[in-house]
Amino acid sequence: MSLAFTAQAQGPVPCVETLNSFFHEEVVTTMPQGAKPKVLNRLGTNPQFGRIRRHTAASAYSHLKGVKRRSRKNGAELDRLLQTLGYTGVDDPEFGADDITPVVVSAGEVGWMGSGSDKYFKAEFGRDFEGFKIFVKDGPCFVYIMKTCGNIFYVDPPSCDESFPCPECLNASAFTGSVNPFCECTPCPECQETLDQTIIVNGNGDIASGDCVMGEKTVTLAATYGGETICMGSMTIPVNVSYEYQASGSTSASEVVTVDNQDGNAQSAMDLKIPVNLDFDVTEAQTSYGDNGMIVMDVTAKRFKALKKYYTACPTDVSAEAMQSISEKEMDMAEAQSSEGSSNGEAGLKKQTLIFSGQNAVSEIVSKEYSTTMTVIAHSTKTGKLAKGESAERYLCLGQYLVPGASAMQYTLTGNSNLTTSVEVCDAEGNEPDTKNIVLPIDLDASFTKQEMKAGHDGKVYIDVTEAQYKKLAKRFSRCCSNGDSSCY
Repeated sequence: MSLAFTAQAQGPVPCVETLNSFFHEEVVTTMPQGAKPKVLNRLGTNPQFGRIRRHTAASAYSHLKGVKRRSRKNGAELDRLLQTLGYTGVDDPEFGADDITPVVVSAGEVGWMGSGSDKYFKAEFGRDFEGFKIFVKDGPCFVYIMKTCGNIFYVDPPSCDESFPCPECLNASAFTGSVNPFCECTPCPECQETLDQTIIVNGNGDIASGDCVMGEKTVTLAATYGGETICMGSMTIPVNVSYEYQASGSTSASEVVTVDNQDGNAQSAMDLKIPVNLDFDVTEAQTSYGDNGMIVMDVTAKRFKALKKYYTACPTDVSAEAMQSISEKEMDMAEAQSSEGSSNGEAGLKKQTLIFSGQNAVSEIVSKEYSTTMTVIAHSTKTGKLAKGESAERYLCLGQYLVPGASAMQYTLTGNSNLTTSVEVCDAEGNEPDTKNIVLPIDLDASFTKQEMKAGHDGKVYIDVTEAQYKKLAKRFSRCCSNGDSSCY
């Protein structure tokens, strides 16, 4: 794409206005406005800073450094002049012989001439004279100081009456006018050369953590042998499921914009990295425990016979609380909408705001079956007199048994990502683009890395028995501590 070039009015570089102001104000006080210049064929009749011996930069610099020593008045005037040139004075460490150039000022030059009275007047050289250029600290401007008399001579730079492009502009080679170094060049027109730039957005996010779903279940303790089952009572026990998970999210999108490539260094692609923010939550959990709601003790014939003296056959209608089903969730995520730009009819660079945004959510039900080891302990309290050191609380270990369990957990993983950036785009139609929304697709993935079920009191359940039952059952089951081990015996 190529845009039309419109010439822009030039202006002088900053130092021109500074020097013109200084010398023009000086001359106005000494000569009528519009007066013809005084033609000079000889110099030295009214010296300002004195004769400079040699036509070298070093000689001129040494001479100027000595002006202040020779005359306080002339030194102050020289400092005033050098301050106009951007220095602090003749003693400025940044002012040196490198800022002075020996030249020959041609006959016919018209400018503002200094004098021994510190007044400036309009003058024209009738012949060539040796002199020096003293350059300003910053810029192309300069004043002359004449070798013969040390007088300052300033020539107005040519006016900025033409427009020419800066050298780096594509149309600079086609310009046929002369370059005026005292004028600012016309800035390169915007969007003469353009490039389609692809803005690529990539993002990732990862989280890992865990938690515990805590609950209770009412179960029946039963003993079985030879196809016969007896029920020993019901109890409510804690049933907990601990879990750990990993979740990740990623996104990728791109947008093509037209950018200025006037200098030839625009990038064809720009990569932007953004985070994907994730949130993982178990929204619902269900558990079941036991064989049809029972902890079944598969015992020997002798132990079953001992238990049968105190417990009866299970009723036929014994049933467990069923684990309720979990319904899948429907995820409804809104999508961002793009907006169109308006036109102001002026072609060139326009600033456009791009908003990359996206969100997503996934939900899944994860089921798992378990086989837990449960220790069944009978507890009895002794009444009457206790021996020294004897505890009234007594325990029998009725054995360890495998008990089935199951869980179903529904998790929801949500992810979002946002990025706002501004770019300068080229538009040949003069469109002023509004904010543009680009939808970021969010890909999500999650899994449980660990699921464990724990039931009872640290893997143990307790049933209370009478003293008489304890004595009878102790003949078939081993005595134990309250935690199920035998270290206290």
